[in-house]
Amino acid sequence: MTSRKKKAIIIVSIITLALAGIVGYRIYSTTQASKARAARASQGQVVAVEVAAVTRKDITPVLTFSSSLEPLWSADISSKVDGRIERLAVDEGDAVSDGMTIAILDMGELSAQVVQAEGNLFQAKANLEQAELDLRRMEALANQGAISAQSLDSARTKRDLAAGQVRSAEGTLALYDSKLTGANVNSPRSGVVVKRYLQSGYYAKAGTAIVSVADISTLLAKATVGEAEIAQLAVGAAVKVKIAALGEQEFIGTITRLSPVATMPSRTFIAEISIPNPQNILKAGMFAKVEVPIQPHAQALVVPETALVMKEDIKTVYILAADNKVQQRALKLGYVGGGYAEVLDGVKDGEQIVISGQNKLRDGSTVRLGAPGEAGK
Repeated sequence: MTSRKKKAIIIVSIITLALAGIVGYRIYSTTQASKARAARASQGQVVAVEVAAVTRKDITPVLTFSSSLEPLWSADISSKVDGRIERLAVDEGDAVSDGMTIAILDMGELSAQVVQAEGNLFQAKANLEQAELDLRRMEALANQGAISAQSLDSARTKRDLAAGQVRSAEGTLALYDSKLTGANVNSPRSGVVVKRYLQSGYYAKAGTAIVSVADISTLLAKATVGEAEIAQLAVGAAVKVKIAALGEQEFIGTITRLSPVATMPSRTFIAEISIPNPQNILKAGMFAKVEVPIQPHAQALVVPETALVMKEDIKTVYILAADNKVQQRALKLGYVGGGYAEVLDGVKDGEQIVISGQNKLRDGSTVRLGAPGEAGK
């Protein structure tokens, strides 16, 4: 590339950069001028607002937690022995009672083993009886000196072995009887069948779940509670539980347990709320919102929530000054809810604050008191 071409490229680049700088500066100047004009217009514009006095009232703070409903008790029900399911007596949704037979296994082979074990026990008992008779005869002969001590010891050993065989046969029979009893699979508690894993004709291995049963007469909401909130809860306290799936329908629950140890590293606790469900309206898995009222705040200084204005992540209100100008003032808030915000610092009792029309205000704006519905115009 010749030096002339290089110079031309450099000149073009310089001109391009200069034009870009000029255009950028004009855009910035225009934007800043527009903002300044808007600010002056806002300062000069008189905005109609509604105001109300800062008041005091009794408020009851409410702690809100989210949770999913869980059964009071649930368990997978399985058989104690292997076997083919001869009959499954329940299906999903069926109610079961404590001790009710859920399934029956085919135990034909095991029944034969029980009969065989009974026969072995009878034989062992007969052998023991014969061994005891022989021992008594040997003892009588030994007392007469008719037999040796070795013969007597052999008879006694034979009797002891026969007694051991009886105990072994009894254990075998008890084992088979226990297995045969396990052919009937029963529910350990009353509840509802929430899941069926197998059906009639399937071969069930010992310990393999056949159905899952849950007690939903009472449901549990397990809420995660922070360490600053756990001290405000008490076992036995009544709470409100709102169910979103039922149109925010309210139910009354009771705090039944508070975990004594925090979960680390989050330092949170579990509050367990029991909600009676006598009509089975509630379903496990539904989303629940738990509302726990805590110690009321008597005659707290409050402002309407609608008066709050966010400014750089700080909640503020507009105070009406004597010259019909407003002053934006930052607040330190306590409990916020139920349409009111508790003010810990920032305003005084009786001061007039803007409750409508503040979206068009800024610090120092001139306002006038408007009729209801006129605010902001």
